[in-house]
Amino acid sequence: MIRQAVLEYDHADDALERLDELIDGRRAHVLRGQNGFDVVKRVLPAITAYPTSLFGGECTDAEVERLRLKNVDVLLAVGGGKLVDTAKLVAYRQGVPLIVIPTLASNCAAFTPLSVIYDEHGTYDRYDVFRVVIERVIVDARVVTDSPYDYFRAGVIDTVAKFYEARYLSGDSSPDAGVNTGLALAEQCGRLVELDLSESSFTAYGPETRFAVDHILAVGGAVGGFGDAGTRVAVAHAVHNALSRFESTHPFLHGDKVGFGLLVQERLRGSSDAPYLEAWLARIGAPTSLETLGLVPADIPQLVEAVRVETELQRSPVPLDIDYLKIIFENLVFSVYK
Repeated sequence: MIRQAVLEYDHADDALERLDELIDGRRAHVLRGQNGFDVVKRVLPAITAYPTSLFGGECTDAEVERLRLKNVDVLLAVGGGKLVDTAKLVAYRQGVPLIVIPTLASNCAAFTPLSVIYDEHGTYDRYDVFRVVIERVIVDARVVTDSPYDYFRAGVIDTVAKFYEARYLSGDSSPDAGVNTGLALAEQCGRLVELDLSESSFTAYGPETRFAVDHILAVGGAVGGFGDAGTRVAVAHAVHNALSRFESTHPFLHGDKVGFGLLVQERLRGSSDAPYLEAWLARIGAPTSLETLGLVPADIPQLVEAVRVETELQRSPVPLDIDYLKIIFENLVFSVYK
């Protein structure tokens, strides 16, 4: 099944200037985060005219239940991935359209017809797929350039992982048109490793950074929208979900944990890209060892079991070699790149 959640995607230096025209007199309500909203407010002071709810920080069932909105014609989500996932679920359940204003280029939540749900302790619970209408994703360069670089870096990692996960699930091509389109889009996502993604390049916000931002926020989300289970979430995300069960990993960004999971996945595949990816992740400051993530050898059995459960829930087409997985984690306790 092909699912696309977004009607329009607008990435420009003045994208927010068209918000009032889009709302067109409708009763709007803003769901905002703790930090990025101040940047949006500075760029577009008129956004303060709309009623606002403050996001609680996690996309949980309780948070979605708390956000019962009344007399609202359109919901505005202003924030990062967890806030956007929450807003999508709120909009879907309450039958209102959604406008997304990302304040970070950190993941593809703004473009996917699903929400990743966590429990009250910050541990991954599940993801829900549903019909959702996002009228427009508004990516204003003035907002993105004022966001923390580390989120962009983590977003690049998460997007690169989409290429490897899609290939893990469906190989290089598929007779299914949707999956094949997802694979082609995923291949573009893999090209991000070739770009200058340094902090100085991000601050300059030149063509390479804009290319990367579009892939993080939009193209990466379209991979799963076209390919569905044939391109979405494999071992890399299973490891991310398993790591979320350990409190020491909670301070790490989503993309950082997916990147570590990518190392595990590519070693499982016996991929010749594994050493290159490990060196690349180390070079851009991402965790490449369990030690960095705050885990010790005694945690490995629990981690292996959690990955096994996650891959079974994902109905992975490739049987998981549990013994080899354990060896891989043991070899990744310490990083060879210091």
